[in-house]
Amino acid sequence: MIEYEYYDWTSLIDANARERMAQDIHGLVERGQYWTNSPPYQTNINIFGLQSEHWNNLKMSFIWSCFAYMKQERQIKAVKSWGYKTNLGTEEDRNNYWHTHERPDATVLSGVYYAHMPERINLDIAGTEFAPNGVEDPSSYFIAPAKVGHWIIFPGKTWHRPGILQSNEWRYIIAADMEI
Repeated sequence: MIEYEYYDWTSLIDANARERMAQDIHGLVERGQYWTNSPPYQTNINIFGLQSEHWNNLKMSFIWSCFAYMKQERQIKAVKSWGYKTNLGTEEDRNNYWHTHERPDATVLSGVYYAHMPERINLDIAGTEFAPNGVEDPSSYFIAPAKVGHWIIFPGKTWHRPGILQSNEWRYIIAADMEI
């Protein structure tokens, strides 16, 4: 089992701020600012670099969440971030979604922030799926529930993928890595 933790930022980043994040991600995708070699639609910019209060608050909440997860402050080498917009219409073979965020010269903490989840879905299976023993061992797979307005922080070396897509309504998340 991997160690992961949730951090609730709904008091700092309210529903209006989360809606602006979703609108920003939607706008980037509409302008073609997403990777074509990744599952649709993952933005190809450092989303924390967008100049607005909601993105600055989200970046600072990610950094604080990582420090809280480690129970200490650490020297940061880099922070990378991107938005992700998905629905049933963009779904691919789920086995193609497995990935890690390992770097040869750094320890990485990864996080997923749930900005907007479709209504009338099961959040228990919509979050982030983990394979703590690797993708070769399906018996170890489990899904951490989606919690809107929360970061889930976990070791970047852990195999993971998005949870189950259940709606044609768009799902908006922000993912980030902290290299230490």
